[in-house]
Amino acid sequence: MKLTRSQILLSVGVVATLALLAGTAYIFKLPPFTEKGEIKAGEVCSSLGSSSISVDSLRKVLPEESSYSFDDNVNPRVDVTDTNYESSCFVSGEDKQLLVAEARLMEDESPTSWTQWVKGTTASDVSTQSLTPFTAGATAVASDRFAAIFVPCTSAGKAPGGQYNLSVSAELKQAGDSSDSAARDELIKLVKNASSYAHVKAKCDMPPKLDG
Repeated sequence: MKLTRSQILLSVGVVATLALLAGTAYIFKLPPFTEKGEIKAGEVCSSLGSSSISVDSLRKVLPEESSYSFDDNVNPRVDVTDTNYESSCFVSGEDKQLLVAEARLMEDESPTSWTQWVKGTTASDVSTQSLTPFTAGATAVASDRFAAIFVPCTSAGKAPGGQYNLSVSAELKQAGDSSDSAARDELIKLVKNASSYAHVKAKCDMPPKLDG
């Protein structure tokens, strides 16, 4: 079918308008040309451990955002008789929380009891629906949205109450593009890295058993 002059002019006008809109979106970094934010080693929470490891894992599990922010809080342990140690790392995108990592010193308990307790610390039941064990610490569990390790810390007789362990966890609140298995693997790396940091800062005297 032969196009009329008016139809041709209309088609050219539509194409020109679309090109103009695309150019404007690109210039002002509007979707789908939103500029991807950079996760910088110097800005990542120190409580996540070695920055080279944490940055690599975060880049793989977090969704793309135009910017990232980190809020790190560490309450150090005074000495081996002290029963208090806590840390928290909050990772946010432009307007939402993306990941939370926490560590807490607590009395030793059975793997079953600790697992039930740590599941209750998550913000969403979805995070723990597919938890399966992995080898680390006294016990450890992970899914594609959550990973946690119960790390041996202070041996019995050092602090009141007996042996103390560190409960270290990381919950992915907003998923990126990684597959479920890849996200689980990276969360395990992240929580192991955070466990190494906490084990040192909490002045632990027991082997953390993180190399399993």
